[in-house]
Amino acid sequence: MGDSGADWWLKLLNPQDENGRRRTALLEAAFDVIAKAGFEGLRMRAVAQRVGVNIATLHYYFSSKQELIEGLAQLIGAKFVTLHGPIPKTTGLPALDRLRQEFSDGRYYLQEHPEMLLVMQEFTLRGKRDPQVQTVVERMGGHWRRGIEELVRQGLTDGTFRADMEASEITLMLMAIFSGTGTFSRDQMNRIERNTEEWILSEKTKRNLKKRAGAKQ
Repeated sequence: MGDSGADWWLKLLNPQDENGRRRTALLEAAFDVIAKAGFEGLRMRAVAQRVGVNIATLHYYFSSKQELIEGLAQLIGAKFVTLHGPIPKTTGLPALDRLRQEFSDGRYYLQEHPEMLLVMQEFTLRGKRDPQVQTVVERMGGHWRRGIEELVRQGLTDGTFRADMEASEITLMLMAIFSGTGTFSRDQMNRIERNTEEWILSEKTKRNLKKRAGAKQ
């Protein structure tokens, strides 16, 4: 998304020059507007006023509302790259550790940064009525999906996950699960995580995890 450099998110969230700082401030203002008032409340003039600049200055950085929305998608991506929940205790199984990190992140966003989930929901809803926003939504979703696909491939390759389902099916199921967790309570998410592991883990992995748990008691 955006800058192809490995540290693109750092340049966006912590710009070192005045132009970069002004651009990021405008994106943060747009983020806040959508979190509070949805896409219906997103007005170029309102964004400019939040930062204390005139509309001409805003247009210098973003010539259209679509450019602002695309920039906002980059900001959201940067937030998801840098904001994470507590790292779960390692199991020695990389795919399972990554799966648990996804749930840890979900709980963290729900508790500490609910505005991120709100803005993502707004993007999704708006995209159903606005083809240009839908293009941005699909771009963001594609980036996320590639990460889930990598997780699934890893789990299937090393035998952590069950082998009786296609990778594409597991990927879609996980994306549906993760997409819905933003509406649940912490306790509900914990139950969903347990049920997801019961569904996705291979029988061999389950047996090994139980043996380890029993050895520690």
